[in-house]
Amino acid sequence: MKVVVPERMRPHLGSLPSDMETAWYEGVDGCVASVRDAEVLWADFNVKHMESVLEAGASIHWVTTDVAGVDRWPLDLLALRRVILTNGAGLQATPISEYVVMALLAGLKGFTELAEAQRRRQWLPKPPAFGEMDHKRALIYGYGNIGRAIGERLRAFGVSVIGVRRHPTGEASVVADTEWERYLPETDLLILAVPLTGATRALVGEPELAALPRGAWVVNIARGALIDEAALIGALKSGHLGGAYLDVTETEPLPHESELWLLPTVILTPHSSWASDRLDGAAGGMFLDNLDRYRRGEPLRNVVDLQAGY
Repeated sequence: MKVVVPERMRPHLGSLPSDMETAWYEGVDGCVASVRDAEVLWADFNVKHMESVLEAGASIHWVTTDVAGVDRWPLDLLALRRVILTNGAGLQATPISEYVVMALLAGLKGFTELAEAQRRRQWLPKPPAFGEMDHKRALIYGYGNIGRAIGERLRAFGVSVIGVRRHPTGEASVVADTEWERYLPETDLLILAVPLTGATRALVGEPELAALPRGAWVVNIARGALIDEAALIGALKSGHLGGAYLDVTETEPLPHESELWLLPTVILTPHSSWASDRLDGAAGGMFLDNLDRYRRGEPLRNVVDLQAGY
């Protein structure tokens, strides 16, 4: 069996089985040159090149990635080729949840204004904000690994949490996606951690934002297209929303002319909430575990439903 893996992961995959052929690659061209006769591929390149890689690797049966979102992948082509796709769901849960807590605390406490005042060497006469996390009510749409990690950390600050799932399992404080809108009037923190699919595109628009109580915060760490950006800007400019933390936007990088850059109640990060110095090690460990499962004919972890899109 031939396995093709990115060169950058060599320090974390030193224990690859010696009885199989391993090809290390860098970049798309290196991958295309390596995938002939390969059965397993760790894809580490812009997925717009996946079609050419699959064309070169006619024997590929399993493709894996360390990212969670697969909305940009050629899922129809993978299904046609009967290729198994596994993703990195769960690997980024801890750093993303920490970013969410960081941003919400910064917003509720007015920390950006405090930091700017420090740079000006100005001693403010009073705190710029008086918000607290305690007793806030959070609605987390997308209650998988990331959503649960966010909820766990918010509860430690005294926040009550309701999770939204497509298929609830009957656990307390978890509701179906068919009834989530009725919780919006009681939501102080609306957090989006759901994959982008045809069903979730433009999930939050003007009606959903208007249903939130005045002063609510909106958080999006999933995909920018989940939110109607024009409606969000309008709700922020009107003062209806207390603020927004966005790690993702409809267009990335965010265009220079976007009003989001200048709105004082918006905290922006450049799709960086996944960042962790432990991520590659965790991804390598997951791959080795899945490779062992694959060789034994056992079910793999994090298999993507190519029809559902996640």
